[in-house]
This record gives sequence, C-alpha cells and structure tokens, in this order.
Amino acid sequence: MREPDAEPPAEPPAGALLRGWRKRALLTQEQLAERAGLNVRTVRRLESSRLWHPRTRSILLLAEALELDGEEQAMLVAVTRGLPAPAHRDDPEGTGPPPAALTVPRQLPADVATLVGRRRELAILEAYQGANTVTVVSIDGMAGTGKTALAVRAAHRLAPRYPDGQLFVNLHGHARSMTPIEPGEALARLLRTLGVPGEHIPRHLDDRAALYRSVLADRKVLIVLDDAADEQQILPLLPAGSNCRLIVTSRRRLTCLDDIRSLSLETLPTMDAVALFTRMAGRERVMGTPVHVLTEVVRRCGLLPLAVRIATVRFRAHPTWSVRHLLDRLTDDPLAELSAGRHSVAAALDLSYERLSTEQRHAYRVLGSRTSTDFGVVAAAALLRTTERQARQLLDQLSDAHLVQEPAPGRYRLHDLVRDHASAVRVASRVPPDLAAAIASPPR
Repeated sequence: MREPDAEPPAEPPAGALLRGWRKRALLTQEQLAERAGLNVRTVRRLESSRLWHPRTRSILLLAEALELDGEEQAMLVAVTRGLPAPAHRDDPEGTGPPPAALTVPRQLPADVATLVGRRRELAILEAYQGANTVTVVSIDGMAGTGKTALAVRAAHRLAPRYPDGQLFVNLHGHARSMTPIEPGEALARLLRTLGVPGEHIPRHLDDRAALYRSVLADRKVLIVLDDAADEQQILPLLPAGSNCRLIVTSRRRLTCLDDIRSLSLETLPTMDAVALFTRMAGRERVMGTPVHVLTEVVRRCGLLPLAVRIATVRFRAHPTWSVRHLLDRLTDDPLAELSAGRHSVAAALDLSYERLSTEQRHAYRVLGSRTSTDFGVVAAAALLRTTERQARQLLDQLSDAHLVQEPAPGRYRLHDLVRDHASAVRVASRVPPDLAAAIASPPR
C-alpha cells in the first residue's frame, strides 16, 4: 500500500513574511537590497531564515524600504527574534492592541551643558573595552559628585558606536519616597522598549533575563543604568554579548561583579569648581571678585558639584547679593544654605543615610560628630566602643557607601559636608519624638 505523501516542511515564518512583503512591493531581492542599503546576501539569508540574529538596524532598513506599517514592523521583529507573531488587527481571534512598532531606542536624557572638568574620567569611559565580554563601567561616588551627568555625557559621545540603540533606566536606588526598581520590572521595561510585545514577556525573572540576552545578541546597544542600589539589582540586566556596553552609576562601590571597570568619582579640583560657579553665575556677576573669594565659596561647598550648582542657583535668584555676601552665608551654616527648590545637599545625604543598617547609622553619627581630622582604626574603635576588627568592618562599609573617605591605607576622614550632616543627624536623633514633632509643626 502506497504511503501518503509527507507534508512539505513549514515555511520559515520570517522568510515567508519578508518574501511576501517584497513581492507585494514588486521588488526583486537585488532591488530590495539596493533600496535598503544592504548587501543582497543579507536579504537572501533573511528570506531563507539562515540569518539567526539579524541586527535591528538591518530590520529597520528593510521595514522602511518595504514601507511596512507599525503592526507589520512589530510582526517582523517578533518573528526574527524567535517570538510568536502577534495577532493581525483583522484577526477576530486577536486578544489586544497591536504591539509597538519596531524602532531604534534613543532614550538618553539631554546632555548637561555645564559639565566642567572630568576629562580623565571621560577618556576612561570612552576608551575602556572589555575582553571578549560585555563592556561594563561602574561610576560610583558620594551623593552630588555628578555621576549621572558624567554618564550621560559619555553616553552621548559613545552613541554613534551603538547604532542599534541607547537605553536609559533610572533604578531609583536612592530616591525619596520610592523603593528601588526590582530587576524583573526593569527587564520588562527594557524588553518592551526593544520591541517585545507585553504578552510575550515571561513572568519569571530568569526567563526575562534570558529573553533579554537573546534579544540583545548580535546587537550593538548602549545601556545606562542610573542610581543602582547594589549588585543584585543590576546582575540580571547584564547582556551576554560583547557588542553591548553598560554604564552603571551608584553611590555604592559595586564590588561583586567580574570584568567590570570601577571609576570612583571624587570632588572637583578647586579651579574646576570655580569654573563651574563662574559659568553658571555668569561672568558679569562675578566680575571684579577676588579669586580667593571665589575659591573660598567653592571650598565652603566642599568642591561638590551639586553644592556648587545649588549655591549658584541661590546666588542668581538674588541679584543684590555679592559673591562675598554668599560666602558669609555659607560660612555660618553651609548645609542650611545649600538648598534650592527640590534640590538639597542635606536631602541627598539623607537618602544615603537611610540606606544604612542600624549599626552603620550609629557609626556614622558618632564618627561625624566626634572627628575633625583624619583618624585610624584604633581611634574609631575607641569612639564606637567596639573591637578594632568590628570598627574596620564598619569603616569599610561606610567607605563603600562613600560616606567615609580613605585617603591612605588605614586612615579615614569625612567630607566637610558629610561631617556637618552626621552631626546634625546625631543631634536630631537625641530629640524626643514628641518634641521633634512640635518643632516641625509649631502651634499657630
């Protein structure tokens, strides 16, 4: 008995779609390649589904050449990434709106026009290249050192090297009234931006991370993860391919990541801080001011970019003030003066303090209120009434959080504004709760 003829193998979905759209446009493979600016071999391999991980730019160029609409573009990107094709809008079985059209994401915030200095750091960010793995650079530093501004400036310079897109995610590791974003939620946002329909995003964190790595395979994408809380928050967000680059900013040193270049951001050199103040204030406002007065102003700001910016904003808001008058105000109570609108040095340090453990908070308050110069482990142990081993561990933890500086091995100190903040927190912690509420809300 004759066996029935076997059914022919199913046509590869990506190849069938592309071929159908090409024929609809009355184009040969050669004509489509020429219109899209691609090699004809790329078109042939796509139609035969022998190109497993086409670049996003190639897909976008083909979509433009074929004049695909948004739904057709989404369908093309889904099938080329190995995902189920979304339901057609005319399909009565469709379960929802069509997914977003295929785009190359350009999510970088606007560059900061007043970024001053940081030439060495920018050179490191632009030149560093990981060996046979994804390139990851971590920018860490105390609150207000300008980590985000530096990352955004570097990302804008690097963007032309990553034609498949630039992604930016604020992880809210140190945000007021917000908890840090969970890795799963961050992955969902990134996957949607990269063209994955919401209904195709897995529920489990590991599955989302695997799909994220698959989508980024063979794509040249620059990713900026701003304000990371810790290593665990960003580990699932690391691509696998060597074509991508990741820039992470954090107030903490990320010490548990392999193949990562760490860049600790310090305060500005004095003349760079003066240049920042002058540029923001306007040369006409500082004209005739002695250099030593300008220098003392930025020193009262602790050479911290955030503090210098806030001081300048306040100075510009009071046209009758002279630079010397601003200096007098900063001399009395710097932390009280360094506040403008929603920006405040004290508030920024509050967020770092709130992320500490109870034991670390106690050490921070004691060291900030009882030390005026650099000190060693023995002195810290005596102040904290603990062992040298425990004191060294606490100092290391505060150093990783950039609330204590280590200018030399075994020697520690606090930034001037950090010391003022720690002293203020210590005083506030001794005020009874009912009295603190009365002070905060005086009777009318």
